[in-house]
Amino acid sequence: MKKITTLAILFCALVQVAWGQIPTDYYTGTDGLTGEELKLQLHQIIRGHTVKTYADFRDTILPDLDEDPDNSDNIILFYKNNSIPKSNFASNNQPDFWNREHTWPKSHGFPDEADTAYTDVHNLRPSDATVNTSKSNKDFSNVEHTDENAEGEAPDTYTDSDFWEPRDEIKGDVARILFYMATRYESDVLDLELVDRASGSSDPELGVLYTLIRWHEADPVDTYEQERHEGAYGYQENRNPFVDHPEWVAAIFGSATDPNLIVDQNNFNPDFGKVALGSSLVQSYTLKAYNLTGDVSVAVAAPFSLSSNGTDYAQTLTLASDGESEQSFNVSVKYEPGSEDEEASATVTHTTDGDTYSFEVTGSEGTQELISIAEARQKDEGEIVYVTGIVISAGTNSADNKFIYDGTAGLVVRSFDAGNESENLVLGDEVTVSGPLTDYNSLLEIDGSPIVIDVLNQNVDLPTYQEVTIAEIGEAYESEPVIIRNVTFNEAGDEFAYGNFTISDDTGSLIFRIGNDLHPLVGETIPSGSYDIQGFIGQYFSDYQLFVNGVDDLIKVAEPEVPFESIAEVRLKSEGQSAKIKGIVIGGENNSEHNRVVYDGTAGLVVRSLTGDLSAPLTVGDSVVVQGEALDYNGLFELEGNDVSITVLNTDNTLPDPQEISIAEIGEDYESELIHLSGVSIAESGDFGQGEYTLTDGDLQITFKIGTTTHDLVGTAIPAGTFDLTGYVGESSDGYEVYARTAADISNVSAVLGATASIDDQMRIYPNPAADMVTITLPADYAEDYYQLNLYQMSGQLIYSRFYHSQTIEVDVSEVHAGVYWLQAKSAAQVYMKKLVIH
Repeated sequence: MKKITTLAILFCALVQVAWGQIPTDYYTGTDGLTGEELKLQLHQIIRGHTVKTYADFRDTILPDLDEDPDNSDNIILFYKNNSIPKSNFASNNQPDFWNREHTWPKSHGFPDEADTAYTDVHNLRPSDATVNTSKSNKDFSNVEHTDENAEGEAPDTYTDSDFWEPRDEIKGDVARILFYMATRYESDVLDLELVDRASGSSDPELGVLYTLIRWHEADPVDTYEQERHEGAYGYQENRNPFVDHPEWVAAIFGSATDPNLIVDQNNFNPDFGKVALGSSLVQSYTLKAYNLTGDVSVAVAAPFSLSSNGTDYAQTLTLASDGESEQSFNVSVKYEPGSEDEEASATVTHTTDGDTYSFEVTGSEGTQELISIAEARQKDEGEIVYVTGIVISAGTNSADNKFIYDGTAGLVVRSFDAGNESENLVLGDEVTVSGPLTDYNSLLEIDGSPIVIDVLNQNVDLPTYQEVTIAEIGEAYESEPVIIRNVTFNEAGDEFAYGNFTISDDTGSLIFRIGNDLHPLVGETIPSGSYDIQGFIGQYFSDYQLFVNGVDDLIKVAEPEVPFESIAEVRLKSEGQSAKIKGIVIGGENNSEHNRVVYDGTAGLVVRSLTGDLSAPLTVGDSVVVQGEALDYNGLFELEGNDVSITVLNTDNTLPDPQEISIAEIGEDYESELIHLSGVSIAESGDFGQGEYTLTDGDLQITFKIGTTTHDLVGTAIPAGTFDLTGYVGESSDGYEVYARTAADISNVSAVLGATASIDDQMRIYPNPAADMVTITLPADYAEDYYQLNLYQMSGQLIYSRFYHSQTIEVDVSEVHAGVYWLQAKSAAQVYMKKLVIH
């Protein structure tokens, strides 16, 4: 960490914040300390606090600490700075409700609720649920203030894909929370570090350090922050030193106005490990320099040496200041052993006017023993291992994470070291890899620095995939090539996308992981049916995952040949059973976009397929072979499913003759079959449109349905008299229905009791339908003379006739059989007719 000498005078001169209620002797042992020594002493003081449950923060702690002083029922949200009811907790991530937000994102080092840092009172704040999602696990830094980058809900807050910038009033609060976290959690178990760059999404680090220093200085501790700090101390019994002593930020992390040197050791390991005599190993780091007033001198003792260009090495190096407030330098460090069995260490010191920074490097002479990956997997985290293997991942899930396998076991190689980048490895490379072991959320990797990768051969044969069941997958197969047979996708029919899916076999279920939105499977339809899937096993915490390189890793299992069955036999099957039929399309396209009715002489059914082989292109007269799964849809028997197979054998075939039946006979025996009804009529009048109508033969009635707006009956006049109808029978939750295929299916339309009859609203009937008394109102001129009122069956048979001399009359129809009738009012000058439904 920082080794600051010139700030000691400033430290002694600064005074503790006046309003802090710091217990006597709380910070004993800090006098005169700066840099790493002060940081470690503070860590000793504030560690070991009282741990609360995560639920406590929902139920008690945050509602208390962040209570709206003007409304005790409300809580004030950190980023959004608005007041909402405490009861509006986002248990289901409801928008505009609040939840518990980790200022230092939990994914950066402490993802488990059991981790002490997960429930640290100084790190948890109430946040709008949507804003919390927007913040995610981003680093903190300044973001360009544009409309595109405006967060949207939180005022004066800006964000992009990498960084989060809160409003000015809390920037210092945020910075001091993060300084606390980097000081409180500094141990072998959890070491949180602030870095001067964007951090890795799951590494125990967070950026951007220099920005946080500036925020701290620009937004000093205020009364509100101090009062909340006292409340937090009351719950957890430890304090945030940087609220009590803001000057300690400069003493440990540096100043935003004075010279400040920050080393970025990303992809740099101060321990060079073993290097053979006569060989050397080079690593590089970045030095960030702020507010320089002079050059930077860098020095190290042999057998280490330094370079600013990667070519010329010496024990000292001068980095020239250009007068800018911010500069960045790349420094290479070479370790070249000078003798056998050497154990070397040295201090790399950076010095400039007003600041120094140093760290130790070590290395040893020797050769690394090549071991099997199985042996390497038994080593402790952090140990340097030297293994060989074949790259079995193509990089389609992650360009940087490459899985290697040597026949004994597998592991992941992840390297960003210059000249040894893992992203350059390709499927089939045979490699040797030397580097430190790390555990990334339970996945074993060679990660960190230094890593040395040598490619021995390319395009070698891939190892044999090990046949396993899902139940067998566990630690023994992590990072190994496997094939799982007879697997189905739970999400069949959806599209592959970046994320998790579920596969199943007879033994259980497993996560199928697409690790990149550029993966070749993205956008492809998730297949149905059984597949053998070959890939490699990853792990994320307790979940194992199967990765594949591409489409060819999904191998369709040949389905057993399904024999032809008659449709009559198929209609006896249970839902989900597979069936294969052959028949002729007899209808459907004018009544449904996707439903087609197929008949084979024994019975009929509906074919419906929206993926794969589509049913929509089928037309009347097509001879087809169809294979699918039986489905009962509201009583209508269908062949459907995600993988329906449809083959058109030929077209324009002669249709079977329709079966002459009556409405009384319509039922399951005629579902999806052609029928012919004689002497029927429709109770409604006017023009046809999409919808349902009442079809009757005078005694019984059934629904007549037009299923689409494009049916050629739409817009034509409903026949006023009786007619013959050819069509097919369907079924819905309301009962059986009859469909006409085209307008030509209505024939033999009869005249309606005289061509002079006028069918309009000038004769009004109420109620209609009726059961007993009917009120009939006629035009005024009908009151001037006698007229004849006649009631006819639809067949034309007269069943009632009387003369009247009144514009409005009442007629008792309670003795008339239920059905549809024509009511006729006939005078010397005019005839009016209208349908009357009696029930």
